Amino acid sequence: MLTRAPERVPSPVPPVAEATRAATIGLALAAIALVACYAALPGARAWLEGEGGLTDLATPVLLVIAAMAAWWGIRHTPGAPGACWLLPAAALLGALDEVHYGTGFLGYHPPQVGPVAIDGFTALLAAGKHLAATQLGLSTLDLAAAAALVAAGAAFLMARERRAPRALAWLADHPPAVHLLAAGVLVLAATGLDLFAVGSIPAFIEEWLEFVAAGLLVRGALLIPRRDPAVSGWRHRLRPWLEGEAPQRALPPAVTRPGL
Repeated sequence: MLTRAPERVPSPVPPVAEATRAATIGLALAAIALVACYAALPGARAWLEGEGGLTDLATPVLLVIAAMAAWWGIRHTPGAPGACWLLPAAALLGALDEVHYGTGFLGYHPPQVGPVAIDGFTALLAAGKHLAATQLGLSTLDLAAAAALVAAGAAFLMARERRAPRALAWLADHPPAVHLLAAGVLVLAATGLDLFAVGSIPAFIEEWLEFVAAGLLVRGALLIPRRDPAVSGWRHRLRPWLEGEAPQRALPPAVTRPGL
């Protein structure tokens, strides 16, 4: 006789699996659609790549969504690690950076370093590049070589202290941190394009990378409430039934042959 499943009741755990799957598919399709429109519609490229265009406007919207989702997830997740607060903080700072800290709609003028107005993180790096070129005589190649040396030194220190395996193990247990790290790498790549590349295509790639980074933060925020992946979402709602008496189906009687 079949055991009747319990009546459906609200789950104390958010449907993490369903929400994450829907967000992943939706954001991936949106990113692909942006690239397809840029390639197929030359007349719309200025709107897609420019400041105040579709890609540029969608990024801060996603960052605000990521900050709100992360805040809600942390508040509703008992025992959430304190490091989880880095994700909404990064999303909020990114959203403020995308709108240039309100310089456009609040009407105030930020300080300037030479021709560069300090209205965001990229502008701060551009000001540093300007000072390095005018005061120290360093070219773009010199700055790139210095950055490579710093990265190589950091990698050597991590390898020497054997911190890389521990860091990888920690990241494997904290998917939101992996998404935050991946988003940071994409933002650094976009910043490099903004500082050192010129042209229409690099401008679109920069905005697209920032859009993808914001999408990664949204996905990472949705994973914060995940305590046990095996019982997330609809699996959690089925868990009382699955852990109870297993459904027993009527089996046909065993057939025995004479003489056996």
